[in-house]
Amino acid sequence: MNLIQLIYGSNVMRIDEKAASISKQYVGEPDDFNLITLNYKETPVEALIEEAQTLPFLSDKKALIINDVFSFTGARVKSDVNHDIDLLLEYISNKNDDTLIIFKVFNEQLDKRKKLTKLIQKNGQVTEISEMTENELLEYIKKNLQEENINMSDETAQLFLHRTGMNYTVVTNELRKLMLYVDDNVTNQDVEEIVSISLEQNIFKLTEYILNGRKTEAVQLVRELILQKEEPMQLLHLIISQFRLLYQVKLLMGEGFQQDYIARELKVHPYRVKLAQREVRRYQQNVLEEKMVKCRDMDYRFKSSYLDRETLFELFLLEI
Repeated sequence: MNLIQLIYGSNVMRIDEKAASISKQYVGEPDDFNLITLNYKETPVEALIEEAQTLPFLSDKKALIINDVFSFTGARVKSDVNHDIDLLLEYISNKNDDTLIIFKVFNEQLDKRKKLTKLIQKNGQVTEISEMTENELLEYIKKNLQEENINMSDETAQLFLHRTGMNYTVVTNELRKLMLYVDDNVTNQDVEEIVSISLEQNIFKLTEYILNGRKTEAVQLVRELILQKEEPMQLLHLIISQFRLLYQVKLLMGEGFQQDYIARELKVHPYRVKLAQREVRRYQQNVLEEKMVKCRDMDYRFKSSYLDRETLFELFLLEI
């Protein structure tokens, strides 16, 4: 096993799982002596290297996991410490200890122009953790259910996925709840009673209500979201983002592009594009443009008005 590992991606839970799997493979059963976890934002490079070079206590092997190592990316991140990158370069170039070191990077991309990134690609093992596809998530759901001898139909699995969206963390947490609730079979009713609807899916439903003129249902949904501590300003920006996605998908579909290409071009999950395609087929381009203009105007009113934002938001839903 390469003793220098870098794991990167936007899915924090899957990165954590991968790091845990690699460290367990190296040290065996992890404990407080053979597995150390540090945060790059709080721990200087000197301390990280010192920990890596310190012999393990009451153990034959040792793994060091370092969280949120932003120096491998182009992101500007506020940190409590100033890191000596030259020292880190020297350590990676001449590593001579037996500690497994795992750098976790919570970003979709590495900055491949940096010396640090080039060096770890040469001397270490780099693993990208991509978002799971719709089919992969469905297989993941069924696999977990089968391990507990629980059945779920394809229709119910689709309903579960629709309520949770394509977020692996949400899917995992809601699946655990569901498995605690049911005995040996999951029904649509079980999913509707137990599984929470993700914010992303609520925003999709809200834009659907707006496009279909279902103002009463839109206001009711927003009131429910605000009771869940969602901020009106954040909800407005999410609606704007969703309308922008619908508009872009409409344009690209008109040029003959397919789902996978559109997802790559817009840098969104293919499942979101799939739902958007299903929705925009029913609307003309000018309708989506009008909604985006009204969203822009409301954004200005939010920032310039002294009126209560919850009231403003409900007015917006009645006007749009």
